[in-house]
Amino acid sequence: MLTPYGGDQLERSSLSLSVDERRRVIVRVDGVDVSRADGNDGPDPWHVLVPVNRFAAQSVVIAACRGCGPDCFAVEATIRRDGDVVRWEWDGRTVVFDAGAYDAEVARFGVDHGWETPLRRAGRLILTDLPLPPGVVGVRVSERDTGELEVWLEEPDHYQIFVRTPWNSTCPHESAATARTVLTGPPSGWPAQWHGVPWERRETPPGYAGPSWRRVDWD
Repeated sequence: MLTPYGGDQLERSSLSLSVDERRRVIVRVDGVDVSRADGNDGPDPWHVLVPVNRFAAQSVVIAACRGCGPDCFAVEATIRRDGDVVRWEWDGRTVVFDAGAYDAEVARFGVDHGWETPLRRAGRLILTDLPLPPGVVGVRVSERDTGELEVWLEEPDHYQIFVRTPWNSTCPHESAATARTVLTGPPSGWPAQWHGVPWERRETPPGYAGPSWRRVDWD
């Protein structure tokens, strides 16, 4: 079937999304693996599914540096919609998908959580749809040596913010609920640490910080 788009006549392609045993997203277009072309690798599912499913957004990383991930090198597809088609553009290539089939595959992939560890499950539950101060975004979570869960937030180009809450790897849902209770409260009451970025010693915390916030610096 030929699909008109902006004067083009492009045959509709098929999309298949999966996560392999190494926890890398594999993107196949018409059955061809485009994630591992040119010596690249698929992105970590965390980077494309948390806190939002990037395949339903305006752009998504479909391939990345094999060793370092998208922070080193990434191939990003621009996503556009036009009527009943979804259009991808990357590296000079254009493909179009039937919007209904595309949305069904993206939705199916978004609710397949088989790639999650307990920590990643907690992170998804914490950061998805989390109301944060304007300009603040959720980055990731980690387990500290103290047995706590650390939630990493950022105000890009200004601050990194770290909030710690209790962590129990056998009950990730309960730990996530506890963290969300803290983070949905007023930021001034968060048990937070903050750091200025880029790497400079800021004397002033974010305007939404509370008296218990503590600055941390790394030499």
